[in-house]
Amino acid sequence: MNARARVLSAVLLATCIWACASSPPPASPDASPDTGSPARLWQKTSVTGDLARFSRDGTRVTAEGALELDPSTAKDGTDPFPAGAWLDGGSFYNGGTFRFGTATSEVQSVPGGFDSVVPSFDAQTPPGTWVKLTVSARVEGTWTKDYELGIWAFDTATVARHSVDGQGDADGNVLTDTLNLKRRADALRVTVHLFSDRADASPRVRALAAAVTDTRLKPQDATSDRTAWGIVLDVPGYSQMIYPDGGEVWCSPTSTTMLLGYWSRKLGRADLEHPVPTAAAHTYDWVYKGTGNWSFNTAYAASMSNGALHGLVARFDSFAPVERLIDAGIPVSISIAYEPGELPGGAARRTDGHLIVVKGFTDKGDVVVNDPAFGSNETTSATYPRAELWRAWQHSRGAAYVLWPAGTPLPSQGLTPLP
Repeated sequence: MNARARVLSAVLLATCIWACASSPPPASPDASPDTGSPARLWQKTSVTGDLARFSRDGTRVTAEGALELDPSTAKDGTDPFPAGAWLDGGSFYNGGTFRFGTATSEVQSVPGGFDSVVPSFDAQTPPGTWVKLTVSARVEGTWTKDYELGIWAFDTATVARHSVDGQGDADGNVLTDTLNLKRRADALRVTVHLFSDRADASPRVRALAAAVTDTRLKPQDATSDRTAWGIVLDVPGYSQMIYPDGGEVWCSPTSTTMLLGYWSRKLGRADLEHPVPTAAAHTYDWVYKGTGNWSFNTAYAASMSNGALHGLVARFDSFAPVERLIDAGIPVSISIAYEPGELPGGAARRTDGHLIVVKGFTDKGDVVVNDPAFGSNETTSATYPRAELWRAWQHSRGAAYVLWPAGTPLPSQGLTPLP
């Protein structure tokens, strides 16, 4: 390890990792100690024809089932703020004019209720185009406003991707990539907004997802079927600490890069593998001022190589579904937090938010990971005790990045879908 990396490692060991990953949602005001399964997944894809059932205004469905702007019905729009006149001298959209359209999901009932939502999306945004996601929830029979969960573009030539602060009201608030409600809701509705300032280009949206959580419920690490015990996937190890200009807070894009590197080698797709600074540049959220926006990381991965992979943000109650993914050859990245002494062998002394890659399990069920906070690529591999890592993971309510090859399904037991 060079001198600079040693200094950065010391900083990491001694301080919080505030900008490395999004903060966990607060507990619901009416939280109870009940046990149960708080984490579920809402997912709509082009492959299954779900997007064709959305209510559309200015958008159309392609032959492949994806959403794009409809040139004949898209509307004219103007950025609500002149160029450079929004927050800190930035622009909300492109600072000028554009064409836009929307597509809104059917109402999704959520039995038992929820109070936290992390949406994610799988979209191609060629130059001159971008997308925005909004989410509303039904609370005691009344719909909340549409909360804005990020403006996204693959590059920053037209729009600088960002989250939206300052949305708090009587119903809830947005913390970077997460909608946190003040009361339980029983249904949600998701709208994707498509934009272009070019007549010859449109975004293409092929999937939307939302990790829906009831923070009242206390999950338990479910009994394992042990099918993945003894399996360790060949995920390349990359350290965030070898990059002197910001690497100490690049755990999220470094973990995403490790997942992309795995799929690059497994699929024989060299165009999926790029250096960590490339991922950091393409996941940077200038309002959050960091690269730890969960939704932006999976959106970046799903944009690579003309959509060779699908990607979403999930939340898991236990390691059992992760084991099923590992058994199917799918590594995941998980978001953890812990205090001194809570994670034996951890790369950092403590962290308020940190992303690592789960690549397998020992024959006794402990978790084999690549932790980017170690000081070199060669030292990232580690084994963490299952119970302690599970507790550290629950600080994010079990948040995880999941990437898998386009055109293939996830294991049926890997995620818990909404009905």
